[in-house]
Amino acid sequence: MRLDKKVLAVILLVLLGAGLRLYKLGAVPDSLNADEAAIGYNAYSILKTGKDEYGRAFPLLFQSFDDYKLPLYIYITVPSVAVFGLNDFSIRLPSALLGTATVFATFFLVDLLLSSSSIAILASFLLAISPWHLQFSRSAYEANVAVFFFVVGMALLMKGIKQKALYIPGFFLLALSVWSYHSSRIFIPLLLAGFVMVYFAEIRKSKMYFLLGSALFIVICTPLLLLSISPEGLVRARGVSALDNDELASRNVSWREVDGKTGIPFSNIIHNQRFVNMSIVLKGYLEHYNPNFFFSEIVQGKHHAPGVGLLYLWELPFLLYGFHVMANRKGKGKYILFFWLVFAPVAASPTINLPHPVRTLVFLPVVQIFVAAGLWELCVRISSMKKIYSQLLLGTGICVIIYSGFYYLHQYYVHGPVDYASEWQYGNEQVVSAVKTMQDKFDKVIVSTSLDVPYMFFLYYLRYDPATYLSYGGTKSGKFDEQKNAFDKYEFHSYMGSEKKGTSKTLYVGTIKDVLPGTEKLVEIKNPSGKPIYALFGQL
Repeated sequence: MRLDKKVLAVILLVLLGAGLRLYKLGAVPDSLNADEAAIGYNAYSILKTGKDEYGRAFPLLFQSFDDYKLPLYIYITVPSVAVFGLNDFSIRLPSALLGTATVFATFFLVDLLLSSSSIAILASFLLAISPWHLQFSRSAYEANVAVFFFVVGMALLMKGIKQKALYIPGFFLLALSVWSYHSSRIFIPLLLAGFVMVYFAEIRKSKMYFLLGSALFIVICTPLLLLSISPEGLVRARGVSALDNDELASRNVSWREVDGKTGIPFSNIIHNQRFVNMSIVLKGYLEHYNPNFFFSEIVQGKHHAPGVGLLYLWELPFLLYGFHVMANRKGKGKYILFFWLVFAPVAASPTINLPHPVRTLVFLPVVQIFVAAGLWELCVRISSMKKIYSQLLLGTGICVIIYSGFYYLHQYYVHGPVDYASEWQYGNEQVVSAVKTMQDKFDKVIVSTSLDVPYMFFLYYLRYDPATYLSYGGTKSGKFDEQKNAFDKYEFHSYMGSEKKGTSKTLYVGTIKDVLPGTEKLVEIKNPSGKPIYALFGQL
């Protein structure tokens, strides 16, 4: 049977997306960050004991490093760990598979929104090769899972306009997105409001199914809402909030005092702290529409390849042209895309370290959709030109796209592991490996917390039995107060300035500066560029 060209194109795009996301998945990035290790070990602990590292049975929030992770990525990692074991590949596999599935789902969502299989194919292709999407599909990021459930859920809502019963699974998947990543709690309700505004007439014709789906969404999300306003749930929000800015608050108080001394009325209104907070949020929001955010290297190194932005530079003119094309396009679907673009950075706006590519990962794939619209419209115009000119322009464009893709992959696989080794916390696996070869000579191993949550990396790389770990009491303290964690012969705390040379045989692990008097450097751990970063010191 002959395959339809559209079906064949989608199959090829999925294969392309899978290849780019699965190739050397367990090796590049060449080390896990702390959150990935925590996700992996907690999934391993759930698999073996039904409890997390703190001994809590099947929690809805994982305390982890006192950041209270949402549970979905950890639970979907359990089958992967069960099949492939506890390793870097198994932890990143769910993200890679769902990232690939997002490429597939994007085609259907765009086709439903714009009734254009050509733009849908182009948008899926752009997502398949997107540096931004590849970066987070190849690591264990909850935000990537949230994007998948959102795209599929929205596609089902769009399909539900004609096939009413699909509203229910659509809302169910949107609820899973909310349980996947924090930003979805704000973004999805906003976009749902936009969806109702645009398709209100259609929804009225099938309001029973829509209301049932909405009720299901509320029922599933209500426990998360209650957890979010609990003391534990607020820890995460406070930890990343930009509104608790003491410097700005003090400046505001100072201005009010000056106004009071000079007799200026309404000072409390002029310098109201709420206005300050509003300006912080607005500034944070607008930061995400700075072109440098998309096309330069202003974001944290581990969030992009060296020398490459979140998007390819050649996409910029098509993105701008795509806004024009979409604005003049007929149909209601375009309004959903504009709402999507406007709401994407709202959740990240009141937070620190902006602009932030993880908290705004939901910009994908709407950015690619606008680029695809502009690119397709230009291709149509070029095709009407003389053949020699159209071939020259199209050939040049294809060469630019191929070169950009290969340049990105070169930077990602060759230079990324070297340039961003410290940001990926390179060296922890090497430290644990070195300790394993020497620990039998020592009675005790003390690891400095200058290594950043080293207890988790030891649990992970030792594949330490969770039941045995819990028998020692499990994790005592999270990242913000890690001085009490210990298991077996391992202790994790700051030993400099407090540890005195004793009679026991002790192995110390720390940075190259954490040299305790009376000890001898036994092993030195270097980063990929050859710079010493960690060391093992012996007291025999």
